[in-house]
Amino acid sequence: MLFHNSNPNRTVLIVISFCSLFVFRSALVNASFLRQTYNQPQQPCIANRQLRSFAQQQELTEDYVAPLANQDLQCGVANSPAADTRIVGGSETQPNEYPWTVFLNLYFWSGDRATCTGTLIGSRWILTAAHCTFGAVNVSVILGSHDTSIGDNEPHRQTFVVSARNIKTHPDYTFGEVEDDIALVELPQDITYSNFVLPACLPFSDEPDLVGEPVILVGWGNYSSTPDSGLSPQLRRVDTAVISSYGTNGQCQQEAGKGAFSGDKIICGDGSQGHRFCYGDDGGPMNHYNNLTGTYTVAGVAWVGDATVNCQSSGLPTLYSRVRNYVDWIYNNTDIAPTPKPTTTTTTTTTTTTTTTTTTEDPTVFSCRNKPDGVYANPFDDCSTIFYMCSNYIKSEMTCPDAGTVFNPATCYCDYPYNVLACGV
Repeated sequence: MLFHNSNPNRTVLIVISFCSLFVFRSALVNASFLRQTYNQPQQPCIANRQLRSFAQQQELTEDYVAPLANQDLQCGVANSPAADTRIVGGSETQPNEYPWTVFLNLYFWSGDRATCTGTLIGSRWILTAAHCTFGAVNVSVILGSHDTSIGDNEPHRQTFVVSARNIKTHPDYTFGEVEDDIALVELPQDITYSNFVLPACLPFSDEPDLVGEPVILVGWGNYSSTPDSGLSPQLRRVDTAVISSYGTNGQCQQEAGKGAFSGDKIICGDGSQGHRFCYGDDGGPMNHYNNLTGTYTVAGVAWVGDATVNCQSSGLPTLYSRVRNYVDWIYNNTDIAPTPKPTTTTTTTTTTTTTTTTTTEDPTVFSCRNKPDGVYANPFDDCSTIFYMCSNYIKSEMTCPDAGTVFNPATCYCDYPYNVLACGV
């Protein structure tokens, strides 16, 4: 199955993290110049390609974790574009390519331990499968990980221990059943967002069925052709496509052999030619790229991986809990705010032969329309705590994280007003 990367600009959040740290030494401007430029077509303070060049000049290392400007950031932005190749049996991801992927160690009263995968969906919330957390007394949650064999020496890691009382299982879940296999793990404190730890987006409740759409499955599960041969220390991915989960005579329900289930509650992936998850990938995300928002959403949560199956040769479909069916439950049980759908105001003029659609923008509201990806100063205030990020014409409003600081368009980072010429202090 070919996965076509329809968005080559998915590194934009790295822009923000480094924007708050580094200064363009040659970018000295005065307040009058800034005011003049606001009356011209606005250009980004720093764009993706400019940032990469600047970062190379500074000889930045991967070991540095730069905290992002604030915690109200764009979700679902991968750190590097995926190659347009067919992957049979899976392949290792780029380090922290999908920065919302979480490694879970689960501990039980019996002394047994299990591993699962989860998805960061908020500053303190992990989405995973209910069968993973069922009966667990403690869960070790590891964010920002790529190679689990490195242990605590792995850079970018953030680790939390969560007790059973901070696990929320869907009330309709029955252990061993396919449906409603979904749970939330609440962290004891907010995580620190960085370009290595970012949340995935939740789908809209009216998201389409996605049949035929490409999706990416990720996890630390077994990838060998030998059943029950151990887990992958590195995060791996496999590309596949969604197949219909509706109807007891449909492809997924017939081939999966798990009995009848609701297509509204289950989303299925094509498991042919090894395009499937395996044991140890349980609870992990089915990532779908949403062309409307330009971000990844967690479309599904992986069901049980079978340790007795040769995952590379098995053609069985993969079963995932369809997250769109559970977003209301998620919002009602967390402090995560629903993401509003992107909308435009349109005026349509119709004649007997033609229809013309135009979009009218409010000139007092910042818009990313026709703007390159990057970070922008507030065009309405020369000395503002607010700045903006544009990614695929989608706007995110940002706020300087430290009290008393404002965004400096000359340096592209937040600073005190007496260092910002535009403030006139």
